[in-house]
Amino acid sequence: MIGSWRELFNASRVYTVPGYWDLVKNYLPNASVEDVSVYKWGIAVLPPELGIKLLSSERVRIERADYFGYVLYRNGYHFVGPDKGIIAVFNSKDGKRLIVTGTSRAGVGLALRELVRIHSTSDVPSFYVYRYGQFEALALKEIGDVNWDGIVEKDEYVRDYPLYYDEPFQFYWRVVGGENVSVRGAFIRLVNGSTVYLRALGFSVNVSVRPSGKNLTFVIENVNPAYLDYPKCASVNGTTIKITSTSGFVIKPLPVSNYTVIAFGDHRPAHRNDPVPAVFRKIVKEVNNRSAAFVIDNGDLVYSGRLGEWVDLMRVWHWNKPIFVSPGNHEYQGEGRNIYHYLFGPAEDFAFTLGSFGYVFLDDVDNGYTLVPAQWAFLEEWLKKDNETGRRTVIIAHAPPYDPRPNGHHTMNEASAKKLLALMREYNSFGIFSHIHMNWYGTYEGVQMIITGGAGAPLYVTDPSKGGFYGYAVLGMEKDGEVKVSFVRVG
Repeated sequence: MIGSWRELFNASRVYTVPGYWDLVKNYLPNASVEDVSVYKWGIAVLPPELGIKLLSSERVRIERADYFGYVLYRNGYHFVGPDKGIIAVFNSKDGKRLIVTGTSRAGVGLALRELVRIHSTSDVPSFYVYRYGQFEALALKEIGDVNWDGIVEKDEYVRDYPLYYDEPFQFYWRVVGGENVSVRGAFIRLVNGSTVYLRALGFSVNVSVRPSGKNLTFVIENVNPAYLDYPKCASVNGTTIKITSTSGFVIKPLPVSNYTVIAFGDHRPAHRNDPVPAVFRKIVKEVNNRSAAFVIDNGDLVYSGRLGEWVDLMRVWHWNKPIFVSPGNHEYQGEGRNIYHYLFGPAEDFAFTLGSFGYVFLDDVDNGYTLVPAQWAFLEEWLKKDNETGRRTVIIAHAPPYDPRPNGHHTMNEASAKKLLALMREYNSFGIFSHIHMNWYGTYEGVQMIITGGAGAPLYVTDPSKGGFYGYAVLGMEKDGEVKVSFVRVG
């Protein structure tokens, strides 16, 4: 039906709201535009608050969620963000309806753009079309409409994508005001007009603008300014640095000796629909009251990755210092994968240095608790680099290579575990892992490591003397490469 919309509907009349008349005219310049208050059948271009009402019972629809705002739902999957659009065709008691809507004006413009591109069924990406009875819909995402007005300007580079399960993201490059913006050490979370919001993935952030000339504002989030060398023109507010630049800039870590890192993991609830564990709420409060350079969360943030679980988590997810996350198996599934990317950026491995240490974050849950060849190459490159510069490497991953419980096997794949332990032993690396619901520190086969899986999920060990307690790790990172470990118990 979507492929035949020009035959099924009268494109010379379109219903919308006053604030969207210009949007309709941009894509359908010959259409007569009427107020949606008299709409019964035909083509309607609707803002999200009205799209919710007309598609409320359908399997592709707009919903509203705390923290995320308007979201797109497609037959079991939620897609968050203001960059989504829907084209839906169905029968109603008043006649055939073609609804064009989205999670923002930009999403509505996206859907209109896709609609006018379609002249026949061959123009429709049929694999992505959802069909159920007399209902047919196409879910969409755009990247690049930085003004969020739904219209592609000359100084924008916009790409449109159909959605099925996996959502495309563009983390490290964007066109802003006609300028090519490239980022390293952070990812682009949002662009709004000439303001680029970045979430740091460490203590080194490099931004390049080509060709330079226009004033762009960069808001770098998730940073600890006390440990950074940043441009003098910058303004600082908590964990945020704001810089206006025409050509880009570099943020580097200051030379530091001793500092503190806080680590924890596995704070998902015990059961589906349970609230965020009270223990984790206490941990958030305590960690915010402590001094530290940064925080590590080793994954299993929510129970199963569903949207409502993320909404619950984000209500308490308030930090006064940077926090770097390694994905866990519980959230990195279903719709949780896309939401994880939206919040925390790429799940692929990343690394940074601070003082006498290098930190390598590895995703060891997405490929059957193994590391693939590209990950081994990335890890070995960083191990060699840290070794050459006199730094000790700290390896962070969700699943550990060793289970300290008698006959325990809650670890990485056995072959990967053996290889990782061998590399860590060779380079004298320190490990921070989770996955096993306990708090433990020790040495195995010459490798020093901690397991920080006791931040709220049901404990696997009941004896407090053997790690069966809730809490978090406080790590003293010493200038000589020594790591002083202590655990703080939280009742």
